[in-house]
Amino acid sequence: MPPSGNQFIQRAYDRLASVYDFFFGALLQPGRVRAVRSIPSEPGLRVLELGIGTGLTVPCYPPDSNVVGIDLSPQMLAEAKRNIARMEPPSVPKLVLADGARLPFADEHFDVVIAPYVMSVVPDAIAVGRELRRVCKPDGRIIILNHFLSEHSIGRRFDRLISPLTSRIGFRTDLSLRSLLTGAGLRAVTVNKVNIPAIWTLVSCVKE
Repeated sequence: MPPSGNQFIQRAYDRLASVYDFFFGALLQPGRVRAVRSIPSEPGLRVLELGIGTGLTVPCYPPDSNVVGIDLSPQMLAEAKRNIARMEPPSVPKLVLADGARLPFADEHFDVVIAPYVMSVVPDAIAVGRELRRVCKPDGRIIILNHFLSEHSIGRRFDRLISPLTSRIGFRTDLSLRSLLTGAGLRAVTVNKVNIPAIWTLVSCVKE
């Protein structure tokens, strides 16, 4: 029997964990930095990071940040623990093994929810988006950093063409931002392109 969506993703990223930073660290770090810097600078904010992976965002947070980072892959979290232990000064976010579509948190628990490079990885992005909405406070922000289906016809055709191939290694290229926001009940406040090449989008959202 083939693995389920979550099992496939978990196994894929368990295998990638030891080399993830080499392939996806520096390349995507500018977007991570901008995403974290877009969080309001207020003491005591409760922040949830979905898909904290190997901890590449952790140095971007202020030392006094109250961050909970979750990931579906035990091996990615193990790498995060090792990386965080080497940081100076040490930063200690709470790391939790969890499924983004079934978050183990109460309604309206977090001031900010941030999801860097994860929505095109999960099997059901809309279900995850609804969970992010559920755990975010009514006046909070949901920050999504991701590659979305191109708005241009040639780019859109290319994204749809390669998505079956990229899905085999754990992510899709044909996720529509509009469909995600509508399905999850979110409204975009700002939308900006990030990284080089600028094929990733940083979206700051509020509850619809």
